[in-house]
Amino acid sequence: RYRVAGEIARGGVGAVYRAHDVDLGRDVALKVLLDDHRRSPDMMRRFIEEAQIGGQLQHPGIVPIYELGLQADRRPYFTMKLIRGETFASLLAKRESDPGAERRFLRAFESVCQTMAYAHSRGVIHRDLKPSNIMVGRFGEVQVVDWGFAKVLASGGVADERRARKRAAEDTVVATVRSESDGSDSIDGTILGTPAYMPPEQALGQVDDLDERADVFSLGGILCEILTGKPPYVTDDTTAVAKAVRSDLAGAFDRLEACAADPELVNLTRACMSPLRTDRPQDANVLAEQIGTYLASVEERAHRSAVEQAEAEAETARTEREATEARTRAQKARQSAREAQARAEQQVACLLY
Repeated sequence: RYRVAGEIARGGVGAVYRAHDVDLGRDVALKVLLDDHRRSPDMMRRFIEEAQIGGQLQHPGIVPIYELGLQADRRPYFTMKLIRGETFASLLAKRESDPGAERRFLRAFESVCQTMAYAHSRGVIHRDLKPSNIMVGRFGEVQVVDWGFAKVLASGGVADERRARKRAAEDTVVATVRSESDGSDSIDGTILGTPAYMPPEQALGQVDDLDERADVFSLGGILCEILTGKPPYVTDDTTAVAKAVRSDLAGAFDRLEACAADPELVNLTRACMSPLRTDRPQDANVLAEQIGTYLASVEERAHRSAVEQAEAEAETARTEREATEARTRAQKARQSAREAQARAEQQVACLLY
């Protein structure tokens, strides 16, 4: 059914290929478990769970999953929408050539927060949020990709407390191959994710303590990179893990204080990257609302500034017009006076002669 055209990307778990769906006549992305992991039950379950999570999270900011199946060699694969665009990381790298990009970056970041707010409402955390896992399409669409490290919060998370109160159908827990299996999730002491954006509890391998606020820390790390050009930890992976374990954010906070961003954004970034989970925003929905409020205030200030500038320009134009009209009246008055004087001189001359 699928004609593979070439490899797009490769990670530690799977490889993604561009393929053509012959039956439906469309291009898709096809992800296949790497051959090295075909005999690993845990990696097999993790791969299948990624497809199931993506298939059950129905949101414009999450890549739709089309099909889950097995190849002839019994390796699992799944197909998904083929995204055309750039990673957020590549856009951030080109910011110097686009001085007006920061507001667009913040708009894209707001979309990411809204996507993660939806995932959190379904009891799912991503655990590997970073600019390279965000795709920005050619028409401004923003999607969070690579849910291979995602975790379904079975209990204890903020989202579960909210579900216990609401019991709303749309907040139903996502179900995967690991939902009913004991001990098949990441064990305590296992470190998954990207060290440069990792909260301390994740760096310590405290899997049972991870909830939505782990993603909030990583979102704060992305916001830090938008504002300062660098992630929270700027070093190699090993050193970054050590810094994350100690919550050594002095360098990141120094860069934030030195940047030209609004204090409101700086304070929000610092709150998201707080070493203590209890000091961070509760989940991505809170962060999305705060970013949305900030952007609305920026647009309001920009609109008000534009109106004031237009009024000032109009006042200047009115003053200049009035001055011009006054000069014109003065010139006409002087001309009339000269003409009157000339007539009077002519009349006197006529009387004399």
